[in-house]
Amino acid sequence: MVRWHVAAVLAVSLGLFAPLSAYAQSDAAGRVAIRIEADAETGAEADAGPIWVRPDSARRRVAQVIDSLRGEGYYFALEKRSTDERSRDEAITHVVRRGPLVRLGELVLSGVPDETVRLLRSEQTLQEGDPFDLRRMEADVGRMLARLEREGRPLAEAWIESIDRMGESVALVSVTVRLQAGPRVWLKRIESVGGERTRSGLIAQLAQVRPGAELDSFEPERIRRRLEESGLFASVGTPFLLIDADTTAIIRVPVQESDPGSFDLVLGYLPPAGTGGRGSVVGSGHLALRNVLGRGRELSLRLHRLPGEVSRIDVAATDPYVADLPVGVEFAFHGLEQDSTYGKRSIRGEASYHLAAGLDLVGGLSREVVSPGHGGLRLGEEGRQIVPHSQALFVGLGVQITLLDRHVNPTCGVFLVMNLESGRKRRTERRIAESDTLQRASTTEQQRLNVSGRYYMPTLDGQVLVAGGDVGVLLSGEFDRSDLFRFGGATSLRGYDEDRFLGAVVGRTLLEYRFLIDRISYAFAFFDLGYVDRPRTPDATSSRGWHPGYGIGIQFETGVGLVNVSAALNPDSGPTGARIHAGLSFGL
Repeated sequence: MVRWHVAAVLAVSLGLFAPLSAYAQSDAAGRVAIRIEADAETGAEADAGPIWVRPDSARRRVAQVIDSLRGEGYYFALEKRSTDERSRDEAITHVVRRGPLVRLGELVLSGVPDETVRLLRSEQTLQEGDPFDLRRMEADVGRMLARLEREGRPLAEAWIESIDRMGESVALVSVTVRLQAGPRVWLKRIESVGGERTRSGLIAQLAQVRPGAELDSFEPERIRRRLEESGLFASVGTPFLLIDADTTAIIRVPVQESDPGSFDLVLGYLPPAGTGGRGSVVGSGHLALRNVLGRGRELSLRLHRLPGEVSRIDVAATDPYVADLPVGVEFAFHGLEQDSTYGKRSIRGEASYHLAAGLDLVGGLSREVVSPGHGGLRLGEEGRQIVPHSQALFVGLGVQITLLDRHVNPTCGVFLVMNLESGRKRRTERRIAESDTLQRASTTEQQRLNVSGRYYMPTLDGQVLVAGGDVGVLLSGEFDRSDLFRFGGATSLRGYDEDRFLGAVVGRTLLEYRFLIDRISYAFAFFDLGYVDRPRTPDATSSRGWHPGYGIGIQFETGVGLVNVSAALNPDSGPTGARIHAGLSFGL
């Protein structure tokens, strides 16, 4: 019985393996060889050994071999078929003749003026003497055509007219490319696809194109980047060109508009100033309406609650392109109230001229009024009134450079704002002179300089280094408390209380290292080094010093809005004296 079972198993096994063995033999007999043959004239050696493939993939593999050889410069590579008796089984061999190595002898560009030829040569990557690759040559022709389109010739045509041997040599070829620049195109308009509020005139100004004029260039990526940098759009797609039969064109840009407004709320916790004291909460709220009436206008209201019973209000209205011209205007009101010491109000008008993409020239005029309160009317050191009543008029000139890759969370680029103001301040105050209290009026010349800059540099993958600084300088014959720069806090010198310092010369250098989480979110660590030079005033003596600060933070996007949280320290605060700031920004 056991023997019967063994015999049955052997029979079944032989029945299974016999077809597999036969299949293997037929596969070996049916294989196809691909052999690369040397060129007889050049004497180049053939590749060692054939390439064995299955019959059903032979044609595709032969085409790949020929394509690869031609890409290496063997332009005349071709195929022939033969039968080779290598065993008692017949095998089919495809022989690919490599041919000579062909190089580009010259490239002739015809049909366009010499100055255009020189321009198009800059797009040529396959140079004379390089192994000739037809695909590289076709790619060069495509780049030349794209260059003509960028130069305002979207109807241009280009094609390879001929490829000829140079004389008797088979190793050099002359390529002639025929170009037709085509007629000039007039730009009818530029419009957005998906943008319901934004006017086409504003899009034209942002993209720096001129509807109604000859289309002198069309660079889709540059247009997309300029619109994205404006901050008016959540996303900007690649612009495309539509040309009518009358050679007029329309540029269309796919966009998704940002929210028409936003509200930012920032709260800060300041630790107790002394033993047994209580911490305090400060904060600010910012309401902004953007792209009002689709013309890029902005209305802004900002309220600040600062330490020491100080409150501040800022109101501004901006029109970046007046009457669709490259001229912008801004009107602003600034008000500050410090308990019963004094109140300060200023009205400023500003005009800007857009010189180029990311470069604005700015001029302004401002009027400032300071009114002392009960505390400001007191007499301080040297018998002078602590805060005199004053009126001042300033004229300013500045420049703004914005060359960033994106509006929110930039990863590379430069931002710089510089403004110089000169003015005259008329002061009225009480002074003690020879035991009498006199009312005295005086006029003082003042100059102010404000500079703020940031440099964004990508380092490792997903990491950005931010370096920059802020400087404020005031020159004056006499100084009052109300003249000085208020310095310190979340937007200036982190690690210190809001408006902790007053100075005629203030400055900060900063280093911030960011770890990007996504396009908007990132974690960061920072170091600030500040300098404050405070002159002598009726209520305080002069002082100067350096003030370092450091900390960490994170910015991330939530379903509610953008959240920013940071913790900052200074060397004198200790680990329990961190200044905590939390901000929330959401669209309206």
